Amino acid sequence: MATSEDDIAKKEVQEAVWTWSFRLVVLAVTFGFGLFTGWVLWGAGIQGAPALRKQVVDMDARILELKNKQVDIDGQLTVTKDRLTKCDADRQRCLAAATAPR
Repeated sequence: MATSEDDIAKKEVQEAVWTWSFRLVVLAVTFGFGLFTGWVLWGAGIQGAPALRKQVVDMDARILELKNKQVDIDGQLTVTKDRLTKCDADRQRCLAAATAPR
């Protein structure tokens, strides 16, 4: 009797090992398929690397355009400040001339 109980226990352990092995294999395959699918979509999907490369080119062009505009605006600001300084100096001279006794 002891032998058959040992055989039964041995078969139960083997079945448990096979069951968990199968579950781990299914889990590994599912996880691997998910990683592979993500890699493929990143590499060639609608929002993947090709789309991002085009977006980078567009953004670089936009950045260059904005930098050029900033240089133009900085130049205009410099000219405007110079003119304002000249106008203030002229105003001060006019005020001094108007308030000076004759």
